[in-house]
Amino acid sequence: MNPRRFLGLALLLGAYVASAPAADQPKHVVLVGDSTVTDLSGWGLGFRQFAGEGLKVSNAARNGTSSKSYRDEGRWTEALALKGDYYLIQFGHNDQPGKGPARETDPTTTYTENLARFVDEVRAQGAQPVLVTSLVRRTFSKTDPTRLDSAHGPYVEAVKRLAAAKQVPLVDLHARSLAFCEDLGPERTATFNFPDAAGKNDTTHLDARGSAVFARLVAEELRQALPELAPALREDPHAALLSDLTYGTAAGEKLLLDVSVPAGEGPFPVAILVHGGGWSGGDKATADGGAGIGPWFGPLTAAKYTWFSINYRLAPQHRWPACLDDVLTAIRWVKANAAKFNGDPARIALFGHSAGGHLVCLAATVPDDSVRVEAVVGFAPVTNHEQELPRRGGLSPSLQKLLDRPKEITPESLGLLRAISPLNHVRPGLPPFLLIHGDADQTVPIQQSHDFQAALQAHGVECDLMVLPGAAHGLAPWAQGDPGYIDRYLGWLAGHLQPAASAPPVTP
Repeated sequence: MNPRRFLGLALLLGAYVASAPAADQPKHVVLVGDSTVTDLSGWGLGFRQFAGEGLKVSNAARNGTSSKSYRDEGRWTEALALKGDYYLIQFGHNDQPGKGPARETDPTTTYTENLARFVDEVRAQGAQPVLVTSLVRRTFSKTDPTRLDSAHGPYVEAVKRLAAAKQVPLVDLHARSLAFCEDLGPERTATFNFPDAAGKNDTTHLDARGSAVFARLVAEELRQALPELAPALREDPHAALLSDLTYGTAAGEKLLLDVSVPAGEGPFPVAILVHGGGWSGGDKATADGGAGIGPWFGPLTAAKYTWFSINYRLAPQHRWPACLDDVLTAIRWVKANAAKFNGDPARIALFGHSAGGHLVCLAATVPDDSVRVEAVVGFAPVTNHEQELPRRGGLSPSLQKLLDRPKEITPESLGLLRAISPLNHVRPGLPPFLLIHGDADQTVPIQQSHDFQAALQAHGVECDLMVLPGAAHGLAPWAQGDPGYIDRYLGWLAGHLQPAASAPPVTP
C-alpha cells in the first residue's frame, strides 16, 4: 500500500475513533416545549428525578412559547445546538386561539407543519424525535364536576395524527394526565395547584411535587414508546439538581444559586449553603479544596433536604457589605420560593464554612423578620475579627481585600472589624446555633467558637459546640477523623427543624 495512503487512512480511522461516542456515554435527552415542560413550572424537574445515571437531561423548554414563537425567537436553534440523542417535543398550550398572532397556530395546518419541521430537523441531525401531547389543564367542568374541561382536543389529535404519519414515538401525556386527574377528583387534584404571582389559583403549572407526579406518567409512556430508554429511567424518583438559578441582581451582576430538590411528598426542611474562601474566592459548586463545601451535598441530599448553594459577590471587586447583602437577598428569595422546590419556608437552616460561616452567623443577627431563620450551623466560622489581629500582625490579606484597608491597624479599621464581627451583635431571641470546629484549626482559631458560644448562651440563645479533635480548617478530611460527626449535626438539625403536617401522598 502507498505509505501516504496508509497514513491518510490511519489518520481518518483515528479521527473516527476519537469522535465516536463511548459505549458507556449517557444518552442525552433534550426537552422542548412551553412552561408546562420547564424545570420551574412544568414536568421537567420531575423528569430529571426519574433520569438514571445513564441519562443526561437538558431542558430547552421556555415559558410562553408556542410551536411558532419557539422557532421565531431562536429557541429551536439553541435546542438543536445541544446535540441531543432524543428530543421530547410538547407544544399546544400557547398555540391556542387568544394567544396573539405571534403565537397562535391552526391545529390542522400551521401547528402540524411546525411540528413536522421539528421532527424532520431532529432526524436530519441523527437524533430521535418524540412527540408529546399537552399536559392537561386541571380545570373541572362546572356542569359535571367529575370531568375536566380540556381545550386541547384539536391540538392533541393533530399530534397523534402526525406521530402516526411520520412514525414518530408518541407520549400521550394529555390522555394520561386527564384520566389521572379525573380519577383523583377535584379536591385531590387541587393539591397540585398553587397561587400564581397575582394570587390566582393556577391549574396549569406545577410545583416540584406535582412535577414528579406527572413526570412519572411521561416516564411510563416513554418506556413503552422507546424500550431502549427504559433501563435509563428510574422506577422511583430521586433528588435532582438545578444549576445557576438567578436569585437577584446587584451592581449589574446576576446572583446565582444551585438547588437540590428531593423526591417525595414534602415539604422538606431547607438548608442555605454559603461557601468560604476568604470573601474573595470559592464557589457554590466547588466540592474539593480548602473552600470546597462538597462534604455537605451528599448528607443533605440523603437526609431529604431541599438545599440551596449560593454564590455571592467576591472581593476585591466587590467590597463589604456586598457579600452580606447577597446572603440576605438569598435568604429572602429562598423564603419566597422554597415551596416551588418542595421546601418548607418555615424550616430553614443556614450553613456556612469559614468566611461563609461568618456571613451566616452575622446574617442571623440581623433584626429583620424577612431574613429570620430557624437554625444556624457554622463550620469553623469567623466570629471575632479582632481576636486574630495580634497573631497576624494586623489585617489579613483577605480582610484587606474585603474592607479596602491596609494591613496596619487604625482606629477606623478597628471599628469596622468590630462592627462586622458576629460576636458583637449577639442579643436575646436569636435562632439556635450549632458550631462545629476542629481543635487543630490554624486558620480560624477554635477560641472564636468558644467565645461566640459563651456570648450566645449568656443572652439566653441556644448554642451547641461540636469540637472535632485533630481537625484542621478544610471540611474534606473531617469525616475521616470523626465519621460520626455528620450524623450528629443532622440529628441536631432534625431536632430543631420539626416537620410540618403534610398532605396525604398522591401517586399515579
